Amino acid sequence: MNLRYLFPSLLVTGLIVCLSSVPSRLFHDTGTLSEEVLYNLAHIPAFALLTYLWFRSFSARKTKGPNTNANALILSALIVFAVSDEIHQAYVPGRYASFLDIGLDLIGICMGLALLKAVALKNRISTNLQTASPTMED
Repeated sequence: MNLRYLFPSLLVTGLIVCLSSVPSRLFHDTGTLSEEVLYNLAHIPAFALLTYLWFRSFSARKTKGPNTNANALILSALIVFAVSDEIHQAYVPGRYASFLDIGLDLIGICMGLALLKAVALKNRISTNLQTASPTMED
């Protein structure tokens, strides 16, 4: 476990739950259509960040390969969290559960996975370049 990412993971998870608990009249339905679209699209970066942080929290610093069981468990937990967050919203005054929001959460999860792959590829290329480059001697 990588404790450096655990606190931010818990913080972002808690923030999403807190924002889901805000009644509609205090947070939504007060602006224009473009503001509503912006609120909905905020699901994507929120869940991308959440995915990145949780995967980094449970990745070992030095590993010989991906732990597919742990990755499947984290991915499953993120999907369950997205669905349960929408169910939770159904019980908040003025809010409702939305399949669209779950879809946006899933897009965010996919973007978080893509970010993880991009960071891993960048690190692998960087490591390969460092080991392949000859040292300059004067």
